[in-house]
Amino acid sequence: MNIKQAGAVTTLHVEGLKVGWEQWVLLMSDIHHDSVQCNRDLETQHLELAKKRKAWVFIGGDLFDAMQGRFDPRRSMNELRPEYRRDDYYDYVVKDLTDYLKPYSKNIMMIADGNHELAVLKNANTNLADRLVSNLRAGGSPCVHGGYGGWVVFSFSVTANGPRFSIRMKYFHGSGGEAPVTRGMIQTARQAVYLPDADIVWNGHNHNEYITTIVRERISDGGKIYFDQARYLRTPGYKQGYADGSGGWEVTRGGVPKPIGAIWLRLSFDTSRRAGTHASCMKIETISDVSAPDVCSPTGEMYEGRVFDEV
Repeated sequence: MNIKQAGAVTTLHVEGLKVGWEQWVLLMSDIHHDSVQCNRDLETQHLELAKKRKAWVFIGGDLFDAMQGRFDPRRSMNELRPEYRRDDYYDYVVKDLTDYLKPYSKNIMMIADGNHELAVLKNANTNLADRLVSNLRAGGSPCVHGGYGGWVVFSFSVTANGPRFSIRMKYFHGSGGEAPVTRGMIQTARQAVYLPDADIVWNGHNHNEYITTIVRERISDGGKIYFDQARYLRTPGYKQGYADGSGGWEVTRGGVPKPIGAIWLRLSFDTSRRAGTHASCMKIETISDVSAPDVCSPTGEMYEGRVFDEV
């Protein structure tokens, strides 16, 4: 496998594809790793499983919470993990996350921007995701830095110089608010109009989760009618913002408990599915791996993570 990036398009190419080939892909977003409300146990569990499965890992924005800087009007010291209560807060978050991700760095293909990373860029003139990617690449990771939106093309060929076929995934961190009734599903209808080439459309941002499929009627240049399908996904993330329901920003704005977790793709090459092209032999499975959040304190009083000496 080799990976390259050209503008908004990240391409992973696999050649020498054989019958029985399979590849796991882990789609994560909205981790908010440095928040006291991040469920790091589940985050670590998923990354360990990705390592075991030799999965490609994609992180679609808001890996960082990073809301406690002095220029952020959302900041709350109650939500800042004790080890980050330092003058070099942003620097230390990048360093600590680099160390945390090091065991999984060979699996991480892309880390994209979310609104939290862009808020830090706006307020403090530094891109935390870009700095993290640079650190991981210095350690041998293939990871690239993705934008707020873009494309991932999974490209394949059966022989080294043979014709290529691909699975095209559009990713977009997300926009808008809570969407308490639709969970953001209405956006899939809009995306289906302006993303006609996508096989997968992946969203995050509002901490909801769904997997849905839209079947499309197509017609070939030769006048033959056929059907294909586009899969629309939303990953919920790992932040337990509702806490115990007694207070905090999520509760006071009328938010609700959200699921936590990620979505897996399982790509497999099966010639028994073949209908004239190699592309038709590639099977895409989408697997939801989510759970209910834990009850936690909105003020961080139940924090059980590392505590560092004051510096």
